[in-house]
Amino acid sequence: MKLAVLPFAAVDGASPELGRQIANFAAEAVRSATESDIQQVNFLAQIDQGGIPRVQILNLAEGLAEKQMLDQLFSQSPVDMVMDGALRQTGDKGFSIELRFSKRGESEPVYHETHEFAVMGLFAVLRTIMAEIAAQMELPWPPAPREATETQPEIGPDGPVFGTDSAEAFINFLQGYDALIYIQQAQGRVVQEFNPDDSIEVLLTSVRADPEFEGSYQALIALARMLAGNQIGSFEKTRDALKELEAIRPDDFTAYFALGEVYQAVGDMNHAADEYEKAVQRSPFDPALYVRLGIAQMQGNMPVNAERNFRKAFDLEGEDKPSGDYLAMVLAQTNRGHEIPALWKSIIDAHPNNAVAHAKYAMALFQNGQEDAADAAFESALATVEEKSPVKRFYAPRLAAKGELDRAMDFYEDVLDEAPNDIPTLLEYAQTLQKADREFEVPQVLQKVLNSNPDPNTRAQAMSWLIEIEQPKRVESVLNAEKKINDGDPAGAARELKPLKNWMADYWKFWALYASALNSAEEYPEGEEAARKLLEIFPGCEPGYGELVRALSGQDKHEEAYLILQNAARQLPQSLSIRINYALAAKRSGHVDEARELAKFLREAIGPNDELEPVFAEIES
Repeated sequence: MKLAVLPFAAVDGASPELGRQIANFAAEAVRSATESDIQQVNFLAQIDQGGIPRVQILNLAEGLAEKQMLDQLFSQSPVDMVMDGALRQTGDKGFSIELRFSKRGESEPVYHETHEFAVMGLFAVLRTIMAEIAAQMELPWPPAPREATETQPEIGPDGPVFGTDSAEAFINFLQGYDALIYIQQAQGRVVQEFNPDDSIEVLLTSVRADPEFEGSYQALIALARMLAGNQIGSFEKTRDALKELEAIRPDDFTAYFALGEVYQAVGDMNHAADEYEKAVQRSPFDPALYVRLGIAQMQGNMPVNAERNFRKAFDLEGEDKPSGDYLAMVLAQTNRGHEIPALWKSIIDAHPNNAVAHAKYAMALFQNGQEDAADAAFESALATVEEKSPVKRFYAPRLAAKGELDRAMDFYEDVLDEAPNDIPTLLEYAQTLQKADREFEVPQVLQKVLNSNPDPNTRAQAMSWLIEIEQPKRVESVLNAEKKINDGDPAGAARELKPLKNWMADYWKFWALYASALNSAEEYPEGEEAARKLLEIFPGCEPGYGELVRALSGQDKHEEAYLILQNAARQLPQSLSIRINYALAAKRSGHVDEARELAKFLREAIGPNDELEPVFAEIES
């Protein structure tokens, strides 16, 4: 039997967050305990805010779901039964839950009861809901007791364990946990009005009520990391919450680690390193902590300290040695690339069958100019290791570069036999086919790339290459239009490009050129449309953001340009061109102080630059 669980509607002042998570918790507890087919339904909608697609939570109407909604759910999904409910607040600390189960083909609910409870009765009503889910699905309940594992929660003699005896701590945990779930479901694209401060506070309240309750402690840490990673909410609020967690559990490394990530997200590498150092002190045998500490130190221009911690991680790790890449990186940055081959050789000596170490050893020799030794190391690896695919994967581009195309293609094909949807390998293979005058085979490989769910930027580049092979005449028309732009006739270029809009809809280079032509001809609304289409296809196209800002600025849509560039700067933090456009948009939209701070950062990052001086002058004026 398949059960769909709807979030409980919040009525009479009840918290929507609590309504959603009571339903979710009960459903997930039964699903985990019985491995039954229970689907939790979430009502989300994508909306446009300032040209940026965001995800909004939709709350159910005041009460239970309408029959029309239930009929639609039964018609659109293969579920046998639906559980829904309404959470009402009945006083300062009183609640009621109207619980209903509706079965496919039945005109009346098969269960419809109201359960009243005070905060202290939360655990009892949750157990009642779980038991009713099991009864309606004809499952044995409570399930057999078991200890917690990494993937399954603990089950006691009365059913799933809540992790705390404090109902107040648990109810605050549920309300705060809702924010974490929302950000995950939205993939960080939360609506502008979303403010996580209340969620942080209720999770802190839960931790204060029961410092040993893992649920709220770990939820707050996960929420803080997600807020930092997506640049949501107030840095100060997130920082202060983690500092309080450190004080509550001074011997637990996780809050220190999370605070290190928060500092790292805002570019404060010194404080990030300090927090990672504290985490290491509390968990001194965890190599991953030394790696994160080393990364922060490397980014903070502390290569000596970074190397020391990468070496500690290296010594603690098993055969795979993931820190080896970071250690090689810091050696290269300190002009000690000649030491990198010995690093990989030490792994080979200890683990002769480590194919990846053999391949990286050979590549390190090549990067140090020892081409013959590198080739000999590759050949030795092929003769030595059992799993040859990693060696062939590294050796193939080297063979292609020195003209041994047939052998390179054989190696790529062997690797693709084991990993047929590996996109980087497919793209390198396509390049080698083209180099070997076998371009007629490239479209089939590019189609495999497109069918392998690549990221949007890779998709855009692969599609562009495919179009250039299969539609050369239309591509030639685009190049002719580019010549008109270069000759000072953008309006003519726009006219020549316009008929190609439908034919070249997936060709990002067309939209980039079309947006440029329209903006240069001061046809800004059309230029905005073209730039948006470009970024929809190729969200990592840095010039595309410049064209979009140019089009929006030409229409005095400065605030919209500012919001778009703010989002782009989060998605592409290493792009100086986007940060320059972001600073300009901030200035033009009235965010003067932020613009000046951005200009200060850019001056430090770029250094003296006469060409950019007029831009900085506008930003700082």
